[in-house]
Amino acid sequence: IISTVKTAQTQNGLRHNDYLRYRRYCAKRLRRLREAVDFMLGRGKFEHKEITPEQCQDPRFLQMLLFNSERAWAYAMQLRQHLSSSISSKTKRHLLTRLRKAVKWADKLEECINSVGDVKSTLEGQAYRAMMTGNLYLEEQAWESARDQFLAAQAVLGKLREVADSIEVVGINEKLTHLEPMIMYCQHQLGNKVSTEELLALRYSQTPEAQLLDAQIESLLAEARQQKLQSAGEITFRDKTYTVKNEKARTALQKAEEVFLAMQKVHKKLDMYTEAFAHFDEAIKWIKKEKDEKASLGDIGEANVWGQLLEAVQQMKKSRIVERNLHLAELSIQKFDSSEVDSVIKGAKPKGKPQEIVKIYDTILNSVRELGDQEKENEIRGKRAYYMALVHLYNDKLLEAYALLQRCAELNNTSHEVRELMVKLQAGLAIRGSPPDISKLSLTEQTHLFPPSLEPVQCKPVFFDLAFDSIEYPNLQDRIKPKGIFSTIKGFFGR
Repeated sequence: IISTVKTAQTQNGLRHNDYLRYRRYCAKRLRRLREAVDFMLGRGKFEHKEITPEQCQDPRFLQMLLFNSERAWAYAMQLRQHLSSSISSKTKRHLLTRLRKAVKWADKLEECINSVGDVKSTLEGQAYRAMMTGNLYLEEQAWESARDQFLAAQAVLGKLREVADSIEVVGINEKLTHLEPMIMYCQHQLGNKVSTEELLALRYSQTPEAQLLDAQIESLLAEARQQKLQSAGEITFRDKTYTVKNEKARTALQKAEEVFLAMQKVHKKLDMYTEAFAHFDEAIKWIKKEKDEKASLGDIGEANVWGQLLEAVQQMKKSRIVERNLHLAELSIQKFDSSEVDSVIKGAKPKGKPQEIVKIYDTILNSVRELGDQEKENEIRGKRAYYMALVHLYNDKLLEAYALLQRCAELNNTSHEVRELMVKLQAGLAIRGSPPDISKLSLTEQTHLFPPSLEPVQCKPVFFDLAFDSIEYPNLQDRIKPKGIFSTIKGFFGR
């Protein structure tokens, strides 16, 4: 059951939370199954038919029960997405109806599997039914019943993991990971204290099961933010404390901080950086508005204070941009195959592109220079010099690459990979008959800003023809030959 559901959901829309597409897939799959086993529900007029355990000797009948439950669950999740944008009691009742229908089909599936299935299939049926029932109780806000169902599913999946093969264990572990935040949320509603970090982990888990909780989790986080707003209104940056009196700016900064807290427990961070930068922009907008209002009222003192706060928030954003770009550099380094360096030294054709990593470090250097952090700048320059050495190496310039590696040592980049590459280059240069002597080599690291700053230049002169109206041209009428009558007639017929 677990592998079938995982494959169907992954390949039919749930990777992008497209529940409508998945619901349509389940409906088409059901019709194909009914046609295959000749189990149509009437022709033109609906005819109710029950699936019996005897019929479930054919596994296609079990698949019909499974996809009936999945279709109802997908419809409920689609309605939940509509509820997040517009609250409607009718939609809420429809959502509960579809979840009850999903539980009904899951109960029937478990009943049939208990009659015809083996031990492994029985455990999967129990776990599936418990998860569906837990989703229903969760939507009905029956926290204790929902927690008990999720704990039962967790226990059954734990037993199932002991008898499953290595491929099935991946899907089981994924389901167990999805259950943990659901159990935690139910315990929080029953009175157990849950930290903001745990709520954020649930908020950014991006699991189909957690989609039911988006609105509830956001309301809990809003309560936590309100409590912090009442107790604290200051930010600290570079050992300086700034008071943030604008409530909207404080809320935006707090949301950015929450995103960075949740980021520590996830692997895909780029989208979260984008969300955090949007919160920073929101805070900067409100702080700038406060500064302009104070300046327009003539309160220069408060306007200067708001200006200092604005500069601090902008510097905080720039430091996070550097952090994001360093993460991009790490991802590029992971994709770069450094094992081909030995073959390149021996004369093989390179496949990697270290210049792409150099470009990322160029961007980071520009941001670090704006922050004025000299120690961080030297660290980035040392890393950039190493990959610049690889660029020269891949262009068969071993001596230049060796010189840049020495520059790495000057910038305190004495990592193992730098020392190892220096030894290899020494050997490669010795084999080629040119030992590393860089005393006559003129090679400097690029230190100018890129892109270069704009400078004023002289404009092109504009020439005005002031003499045109003052020139008297001679009369040339006497040089024009007069036309005769023959030429006039010829010109008339030539038309």
